Amino acid sequence: MRRGLIGALYALLLPVTMEAQAVDPPGRFEVAAGARWAGPMSMGAADATETTGNSMPFRLFSSESSFASAIGLEGRIGVRLGRGLQLEGSATHATPALRTRIHSDAEGIPDTTLAETVNRWTIEAALVASLPRWRFGTRSVPFLSAGAGYLRELHEGAALVETGLIYQGGGGLNILLTQRTGHRRLKSAGVRVGVRAAVRTGGGILESPVRVAPIADVSIFLRY
Repeated sequence: MRRGLIGALYALLLPVTMEAQAVDPPGRFEVAAGARWAGPMSMGAADATETTGNSMPFRLFSSESSFASAIGLEGRIGVRLGRGLQLEGSATHATPALRTRIHSDAEGIPDTTLAETVNRWTIEAALVASLPRWRFGTRSVPFLSAGAGYLRELHEGAALVETGLIYQGGGGLNILLTQRTGHRRLKSAGVRVGVRAAVRTGGGILESPVRVAPIADVSIFLRY
């Protein structure tokens, strides 16, 4: 799978003309910081049951949980592997609200919603492929990205820690703001805007096997 992904990314880059190369931000190493928005994510549903005297399950109530959308911070470093291909590592932090709706109570208690704040950290790695053939003007270059990472969530009061894996794929636009020539350390600077789909496995308080949410981010990058 890894070889197939790298091959597909390279296939999108060839052939690359000299004019296209000129709009790819110069510099081999990249550092970036910005904001990330994570969309709402359903965590599934579950029933609270007890076993009756005749060994039959009896439902006490039902619950449905979901994460609200949240805006967090993102830091990123990258290194250029070759023409148009970059390897990146990133870390993020956000504090989404986890809401659980309790309903269908056997004793007729009205439906209620409980909420708590969760501290969420992620550490991810990704391959990013620039697409200079589909550039916009002389300063904006689209890209595709795919990656995976580790997710850790600390529930309110530090009473529960959840971990899981996250897989992402999407794309966006690198917008070059400034470019320097000569022997200066800073080669270029710009803004990146991206959108992705995030697939999460594990790490949920409910046993929903796979959960999907949209992600959007904007960051300022510096290349050296």
